[in-house]
Amino acid sequence: MKLSAAALAIALFAAGCSAQENASSDAPADASADSTRSAPSTVSLSVTPEELRGADPCKLIDENVLTEFGKVKYDKGISYGQCDILLDGPNDEFVSVFVDLQAGPSEVSVGDPAPTPVLRDGVTVYESEGVSELTGSKDCTRDVVLRERIATVAIGVYGDESGSRACRIADAAADDVIRLLKSGDLPSARHAPDSLANQDACELVKESEAARVPDIDPGKRHADFTGQSCTWGGRNIDEPHLYVFFQHLDDPLEGRPLTVRGRPATVNYSSAVADNALLGPSLPSCAVDVEYGEAGPSVKGRTEVVSVGVTGESSRRELCSLAQELAPKVLARLPEPSD
Repeated sequence: MKLSAAALAIALFAAGCSAQENASSDAPADASADSTRSAPSTVSLSVTPEELRGADPCKLIDENVLTEFGKVKYDKGISYGQCDILLDGPNDEFVSVFVDLQAGPSEVSVGDPAPTPVLRDGVTVYESEGVSELTGSKDCTRDVVLRERIATVAIGVYGDESGSRACRIADAAADDVIRLLKSGDLPSARHAPDSLANQDACELVKESEAARVPDIDPGKRHADFTGQSCTWGGRNIDEPHLYVFFQHLDDPLEGRPLTVRGRPATVNYSSAVADNALLGPSLPSCAVDVEYGEAGPSVKGRTEVVSVGVTGESSRRELCSLAQELAPKVLARLPEPSD
């Protein structure tokens, strides 16, 4: 498993899908952000954004709600704040229910209409649906707003080949999330005090260090809601940028081995891609992935990994040299995990 490509895609997806409070003021906002004013919630939710950040995303939807649509299988993914739930339905049709803790409503593809804000039981929910260009399956999203442009539970249902289940599943999931947010009793992920889940990736790189990356504006910083990823410079994989991304993995690291501050690590280089069917064109990128410590109870048995990557038009040697230069600085600013 080559981690740098996965880290790059997910880090940029997470940072790009939400407008975080500590992002630069001139960063582009979500296409739908201004429309929140047209459907403000009429009820006050006592859950705080901090409590949501510490919640287990795999437990925000009651399993009994989902079993109506098929056999439930959980995939913890590779990042805190996200959960992929697979539903095995009729005719061996698998539908994915993706839960993501983020700041604002999900972004949509260019040319697609912005999500529609509606009130569900007094709570603002952004609704959208479409058809996958890759598979032709029905997709449906419901983004439940806890705090406007600050905290959102995004629910995406993908892979509905029949076209009849995606929005029914999304509606049922959104209603259950709303029930939970109203109860104020969020299921905690029980992260260990020294877990990467409690760290903020944006605090690990100084602006002067980010300025070492060619062709980026180091003052432009984009974060995800949970603090698990941060990018400096561009927000897309076809733009020069620097990123720090936290992962939890059950596979060993792959790539050229090295040691960073006494920890096992690898270096991975990804060449430019003219046109990826899923992500589009990308620039060359080099990442250093460093083993940090054991993951917490919600993903017990996995290893937490810190990824530091540089993307741009520079040579392979320069990109990897910068990643290897910055990785020890990032690790030095993290607490020492307990044994």
